[in-house]
Amino acid sequence: MKFTEQKFTEQGTGKWIVYIDGQEWTDVLKKAKNRVISNLEVPGFRKGKVPPAQVEKYASPSKIYNEAYRMMISPAFDFARSQDVKVEPMNSPTPLPKKVSEKELVIEFIFDLKPEIKLGQYKNIKTIEKPKTEVTDEEIAAAIDQYCEQFTMEKTKDSKESIVNGDAVIFDFEGFLDGVAFKGGEAKGHRLVIGSKQFIPGFEESMIGLKLGNHEIEVVFPNDYTPELANKKAIFKLNITEIKTRELPKKDDELVKDLNLPGVNTYKEFEARVKSDIQKQKETNLKNQFVNDLIVEIAKNSTIELPKSAIENQTADLKKQFEEELKKQNMDIKKYKKKTGLSDEQINEELKFDAIAKLQSYLITSEIRAKEKFKVSENHLNAKYEMFASQFGIDVEQVKTMINPEILNGEIINELLVDFLYSNNG
Repeated sequence: MKFTEQKFTEQGTGKWIVYIDGQEWTDVLKKAKNRVISNLEVPGFRKGKVPPAQVEKYASPSKIYNEAYRMMISPAFDFARSQDVKVEPMNSPTPLPKKVSEKELVIEFIFDLKPEIKLGQYKNIKTIEKPKTEVTDEEIAAAIDQYCEQFTMEKTKDSKESIVNGDAVIFDFEGFLDGVAFKGGEAKGHRLVIGSKQFIPGFEESMIGLKLGNHEIEVVFPNDYTPELANKKAIFKLNITEIKTRELPKKDDELVKDLNLPGVNTYKEFEARVKSDIQKQKETNLKNQFVNDLIVEIAKNSTIELPKSAIENQTADLKKQFEEELKKQNMDIKKYKKKTGLSDEQINEELKFDAIAKLQSYLITSEIRAKEKFKVSENHLNAKYEMFASQFGIDVEQVKTMINPEILNGEIINELLVDFLYSNNG
């Protein structure tokens, strides 16, 4: 047997080609002919007892060639796989008889190309600045208010009282453009805390001072809203059915006792914990964003060959995920196109762009992990176990029984990669 290989970068495919000829092919044909004859079934004769005159009639060359080809697929593939191949497959090669004759058999094994990368500079990149984090008093207050929400006391107001900022309001509403109700602009029994900024600018502010009963308010949709509503003036008809005052608990040590957070006993400690949590979350988010931007720079310094098939498959996966997300929002592609004004071509182009970025990121991070050989130590694992134990208020040994070690190892390796890139760049 002889072997050659071919690479078709634009198509994203490759071939392993195996040639069987000479005495080897002659011997294979003999074995194939004997196998065809032994399995030949001719009316009036028992299997394997067909007279030579009938054999020549029914055991045609095409049957013998087909049998010989089937016999050689596995040996030819094993031979190709044993070679020092330069063209690597991404999936299982598909065999195809390119040529079958009395003199030779040529089998092509066709496959999608494995993505290739020649990693460029990934350390000491100075073109991206490291972001600075700062926690404001407003952010701390907002986070504490979220904790307080679970202990908020509500009391229904008298029918003569009007809405003030902070009240919870139950109401029906319907929106109109030029006197015509628009789709998606109505709801029954909706609950809204005034000042929570759930609705478009001006909506909640216009409800302040209103009482129970029917009202109309006028608002203008913002510029960045859906195309069919952006910058348009709308009238909303409201039917306010209930107004409630809301009293948040006092921010003191009693609140901390009710919250029962592990390791937190006083309100001062609680404030410090909230600030620390916000700081950590901000640092994590900004660090991840820095690394994502860094990977884009690394891709510019690297040579990456992505097969067409890999891009198409990744794009198809992203489209499926995108459609699932739309379903969760009670929407489909048709409604999304109407809402955004995008065409199928534009959506597919965006998904393709994201697919390429995702594949490049995967190849770059995989290559860096392979080069740097990050290792998970006992200290890494114990720190994680203790973090989860503290977070959920349970024993470390119990945490160990709840977490899959392989998943935890992968998570730590990814954190080590992010820390490495963050520390060695910017």
